Amino acid sequence: MEPKIEILEEGDLKLKFILESSTAFANSLRRAMKSMVPTMAVDYIDFYMNTSYLYDEILAHRIGLIPIKTDLEKFNMPDKCVCGGEGCPNCQVSFRLNIEGPKLVYSGDFVSDDPETVPVYDNIPVVELDEGQQLMLEAVARLGTGKEHVKWQPVSACTYRIIPEIVIGESCNACKDCVEVCPRNVFEVEDEKIVVKRPEECSMCMECVEVCEQSAIDVNETNRFLFNVEGTGALPVKRVLVEALKALKSKAEELTSIVEIE
Repeated sequence: MEPKIEILEEGDLKLKFILESSTAFANSLRRAMKSMVPTMAVDYIDFYMNTSYLYDEILAHRIGLIPIKTDLEKFNMPDKCVCGGEGCPNCQVSFRLNIEGPKLVYSGDFVSDDPETVPVYDNIPVVELDEGQQLMLEAVARLGTGKEHVKWQPVSACTYRIIPEIVIGESCNACKDCVEVCPRNVFEVEDEKIVVKRPEECSMCMECVEVCEQSAIDVNETNRFLFNVEGTGALPVKRVLVEALKALKSKAEELTSIVEIE
């Protein structure tokens, strides 16, 4: 079946939509949004001075997890860049930091070579320096994907659940037991009849089926899935969805060409 997407809520950091497709495609889309969409992240760091309480490796790990605003049109993946991945302005950005204590170092203290490629948030704490302590480094960020490391994931959460088909049969006597027992308020009473108001909220706990003495309620699986996605801010979440779909299409075309060659 041809996938269909209906956007319910949209923002820079959150996206809620309904996908009508197979379970396999729904899971593939979820995985693609987490692992196949490139974003910028610090890949390696040169420490020139570090007299803080934290080792270089701990600081490098913390700095690498800072989300960075990403322009996919401006930078190339290292393996597809004209420099061959050695590093150039077309595939990487340098961040510099030179601070002495006493001071709490934040992500906003990094100075980027590209004024548009900066940390998404300025208030992420990195390390606290005491009197006489100094931190001087150069960090290099490049494009990467979540399958390489979690720091390149453009989403912090990406979940989906089935939107079931809930059918109320003619044997229903409007006893309202299902309305009272439902933890998600899926049902409501209108004109002395039980109606399904919010099927997308159903968690398929089957409490309504078990409590109904007339066996008037059927809850069945469908090919409709409710997605809730939260982004890191490196990319707008809708852009993440579009890039994930492009990545899946590219993989499908690659597989098709391999099969045709064979």
